Amino acid sequence: MAASKIEKAGVGFAIAQQGGLVIEVRPHHDTISALCGVQISFELLNGISLEQAKEILDVLKENVIGLSVISTLDETPAEAVDAKARVAAGWRNFNETVKP
Repeated sequence: MAASKIEKAGVGFAIAQQGGLVIEVRPHHDTISALCGVQISFELLNGISLEQAKEILDVLKENVIGLSVISTLDETPAEAVDAKARVAAGWRNFNETVKP
């Protein structure tokens, strides 16, 4: 079994408009290396009103205090950077590796 690393961060939430209403996850600090430069948001169903979105936001703010990410340590830092680059480029086949 590969070793794993657990990273945690406190989070806040906000409502935003991205085509439709979304709830953004906003880490308080940039402490999770896998999420550096990544924006996370929850898409809400079509038809959810702003008032309903605010109710969902209030529930999240009252009950969720943090985010936890578990990653495996069986890759080198260069492979991790390469994996992030593939994700940023929109690659779907994460098993494919690029060899220089």
